[in-house]
Amino acid sequence: MTAFPRNTKPAGSNRRAGIAHKGNPAYVAALSALYGSAKATRIPANWRDRLPDPATYYSQHVAKLGHPNASGYAQGVCPFHDDHNKSLSVCITGSHGGWRCFASCGGGDLVGFHQRRTGLDFKAAVRDLIGGGA
Repeated sequence: MTAFPRNTKPAGSNRRAGIAHKGNPAYVAALSALYGSAKATRIPANWRDRLPDPATYYSQHVAKLGHPNASGYAQGVCPFHDDHNKSLSVCITGSHGGWRCFASCGGGDLVGFHQRRTGLDFKAAVRDLIGGGA
């Protein structure tokens, strides 16, 4: 077995040359081209206050949404499975916008509904709901 000396560089090697250095603008530009923005934008601290009104949101995205009952829940057709009956219940009077499908699709809050409907991760869904704002 041949032993190689440790901590040696090949001849002509320069660690800081080329695109491999993180401070290099070409490196940052290449990452931005591949993955989008070089910096991930943070969700604002008041994102919960900036979510859309659940009544408005659900009326746009749930078919056959009825009027709310005394508890503030309205029934509609679930968009997550092939359904012709009203099996989805959404809270349109609270700020959390809770939803529950009684055909085993699940449940959650307004952000979870938007995540499932669009396929976005949590941060992207929140940014989408609040208008992409920072």
